[in-house]
Amino acid sequence: MNTKMKKLMALGLVVFGLTAIAPGFISLAAAQTEAQAAERKTIRADVALDCRTWRFNHGISDPDFGRGDSFIANGKIFRVFTLRPGDQDNDPNAPGSIGTFIENGTMAATLSEILDGKRPAFVATWYHLFDGGRGLVAAGPHPDSGPMAVIGGMGRFSGASGELDVEILGYNITGCPNMRLTFNLKK
Repeated sequence: MNTKMKKLMALGLVVFGLTAIAPGFISLAAAQTEAQAAERKTIRADVALDCRTWRFNHGISDPDFGRGDSFIANGKIFRVFTLRPGDQDNDPNAPGSIGTFIENGTMAATLSEILDGKRPAFVATWYHLFDGGRGLVAAGPHPDSGPMAVIGGMGRFSGASGELDVEILGYNITGCPNMRLTFNLKK
């Protein structure tokens, strides 16, 4: 057998061997993808923030806040797709909520800087206290500055971690945002 024939035969054996083991690699990759998906859980909810509960530290007025001033506000959590996109006349305290939302944060910019587009406008910790003793805690920058980190949970969500994506749908009757939340949790 000449050298060229030996090389072709060797190549054929390699290709044949690869076709025999490739399904195993494909199965392994699929199993890893399925395992990663099984380790994740997505939870979605809507939140209506209530501007009537918004307070800055020391009672300062909204236009007088500065970098480093802190605030707190409450809202209500609803099942996903309860709140519609665009500005609405919904009241955050309307019946049908499935929990309470509490936000405390610190301003990272002045009002004029925010109006000029500076982001993040603030950093905050969000408490999502669902009925039945479950809860998720997230922290991070103003929602239009990227995802927030899920830093813990309570009840059924004890030990939760992951990311929270926030979509501002529009504004409610109090002047605060209605939001759609997507929690991408690691189990």
